[in-house]
This record gives sequence, C-alpha cells and structure tokens, in this order.
Amino acid sequence: MNAEPEVYGDGVETLMATLYLTEQYTVVKVEGEALRVSPSGSRPGQVVRVPLNKVEQVMVLGEITLTTPALHALLERRIPVHYLTARGRSCGALLADWGKNSGVRLAQYALCRDPARSFPVAQQCVAGKLLNMRTLLLRYARGRGDEAALTEAAQTIRRCLRELARMTPPEVTSDRMHGLGPLLGLEGSGSAAYYGVFGSLLKGAWAFPGRVKRPPTDPVNALLSFGYTVLTNQVVSLVHAVGLDPGLGVLHQPGFGKPALALDLVEDFRPIIVDSVVVTMINTGQITLSDFEAELGAYRLKDAARRTFIEKLEARLSEKAQHPLFGYQVSYRRSIELQARLFAKHVQGEIGRYVPFTVR
Repeated sequence: MNAEPEVYGDGVETLMATLYLTEQYTVVKVEGEALRVSPSGSRPGQVVRVPLNKVEQVMVLGEITLTTPALHALLERRIPVHYLTARGRSCGALLADWGKNSGVRLAQYALCRDPARSFPVAQQCVAGKLLNMRTLLLRYARGRGDEAALTEAAQTIRRCLRELARMTPPEVTSDRMHGLGPLLGLEGSGSAAYYGVFGSLLKGAWAFPGRVKRPPTDPVNALLSFGYTVLTNQVVSLVHAVGLDPGLGVLHQPGFGKPALALDLVEDFRPIIVDSVVVTMINTGQITLSDFEAELGAYRLKDAARRTFIEKLEARLSEKAQHPLFGYQVSYRRSIELQARLFAKHVQGEIGRYVPFTVR
C-alpha cells in the first residue's frame, strides 16, 4: 500500500495496510469483499466501505462492534484483530489459527527452556534496546544547551553495554528471576539514565517526571504508552505470521495474556520509532498540551490528536534504514518481520546467534 493513508471517514482509515477503527459505537459488517462501517444511530454519519484486500490487520479502539460474519471474513483471510480500550490499553487480539509449521514452535519452546541458549538471546534484546536509546540521545545532544546531561546519560548506557557484553549464562537459574536478575538490572540502569534526560529533549512547557506506565500521569507518558501499545500489537501480528508463539519469550517471562516474545522483539524498536515520533511531534508543534484530557489523574489523547499520532507512527514504520545484518535499506515494518524470522531461524539452529536491530 502507499505511504499515504486512505481516509474513508471520521475514525475510519487504513494506514500501511492497518485499518484503525476509532469512532465510538461504530458497527462493522461484511458486505461482499468489503467491510461496511456504519456510525452509531445516535451519531449519524457517512457509511463507508473498506475493501478487504487493502487490510492486513485491524486495530479496534474502544466501544466498536464487529459482527460475527465480519470477524469470520477477517479470520478466513488471516487478518488479525487487535482490541484496545479508547485510552489505548491492549485488551487482547483475535488471531487466525496457527500456521502449519509446528516445528518452529517446538524449537522455540525448547530454546526458552534452555537457559544456556535463551540467555544470549535475551542479552541481545537488551543490547539492541540500549544501543538504540544511546543513538537517539546522541542525535539530539548535538548543539543543545543541555548537551552535557545527554552525553552523560549516553555514557552511562555505554557502561551498561560494556558490562552486558561480559555477562555469561548463569549456572543456576532456580531463582525467581530465572537467572535474568543481573541482565534486567543493567537494562533498568540504562533505561533510568535514558528516561532521566528524555524530558530535556522536548521543547516548551512539557513536564516529564520519568517513565510512569499504569496509568500515565502526564501527557508525555500518555503518548509513550499509547505508542508502545500500538507498536507491540503490530509485532504480535508479525510474530504470529512467522509461526512463532507470541506468548513465550526469553527476556520477558510468560504470563496469562502476556505477549512475552513480542515484548522481547519490540525493545529494539521503541526508541527509534515511538520515542522519535513523540519528540518530533512535540518539538514541531504537531501536538500540543490542549490535545490531551485528564481523568482521575490519568491523561489520554483526544480523538483527533490520536488519529494524527497514529498517522505519524505509521509513516515512521514506512521509513527505511539499513539493516545491521543484511546491509540493505528496508522499512522499519519489514525490519520487525525480519527480526521475527531471524529469531525463528536461530531457534531452529539455522543461524548461530540472534542479532538485534540497531541504527547508527
């Protein structure tokens, strides 16, 4: 699909093969080879039709109804449906049945049960995250009045990376952290340094107290949380398409309804996709403090601003960067899929080690 979004009506648009449904109380039915999207009776508006052959996944935000025939049509075409609250919290996903390659999942389960093999992969996931955080800080540090603080944070992350590179798989993994405690400690230290100066990247009166997740208590954290949720759901779709189990990872421990592998793989991409978009939109005035509303101490994007933010995220996913392993230019969306495929090849023993996605 083209890089530009196809807008079908308020709250209905396809972006890079992703259909976002944001208008509350909309009803979606199937009509031939298209989805018929109708506004609620209390809010009459234009009925729109979205061709199914232009949709690769659906994001449902809030109180929106998809009929059973519409869901069947999507599942028959292996189009995943992700459900989020209007605030952007993930509720789960409806995915087509597993692919035919059960061997890759058996190999995945075997690797995740073997600390000697899974630890180096978790190590690479953390390394990719920290390297990309450091790269983002150094990009914005040039020519700024607070360059010293940003440079110091980047140096802290570099020290964490050096210690990370010296780590070896633990001999005993019976602790509650499954032997990942020191690894997670370095991730935490690097992330603390990064988020400790993230607010200084922003122009204007944007207060950032540090990373606050549940719920986000300020507009910047609301943007980050919403962006991370949207990106993670996209990774879930790509992991499932490769034939892997999104719920079993190496860094994040499995839990009920938790997409652990998707959370592992998304670590590399959060700074260079979501964080980059947040900084750019704030510093160029594409989003302002008036685009948020507060309720019970939590902040959320208003509908129009949320659609604009989604557009910018999707545009970023379409931008190209050089893949660190293959050496050619590829879109960030394609890079996420390649990382899932590299993970699949590693668990099956086809390549010696998993290499994270990093940018310079």
